[in-house]
Amino acid sequence: MEKLTRQEKHKQCMREIRGTLIVVLICCIWHIASAFLLNGTGLYFLGMPAWFSVSTFGTIILSLIGVWYLLRHVFINFEYDDEEEEEE
Repeated sequence: MEKLTRQEKHKQCMREIRGTLIVVLICCIWHIASAFLLNGTGLYFLGMPAWFSVSTFGTIILSLIGVWYLLRHVFINFEYDDEEEEEE
């Protein structure tokens, strides 16, 4: 567990928020774009319309990859409580 100053903690929290919002935005864009682009093509995948299958399963896969990336490269383990700083 890392020891960070109050300013570093705030900076890390903002970094984590931005990373999470980027992953959410990518998933939303994929979901909406694939649904609109494949709608009306008449293609079927797994017994369902292609727009539904690709947008739903693609979003699930993208979100899993995004969470893996965030956990590996963006999020760090630290205490957000200020109790330790007040005791010193």
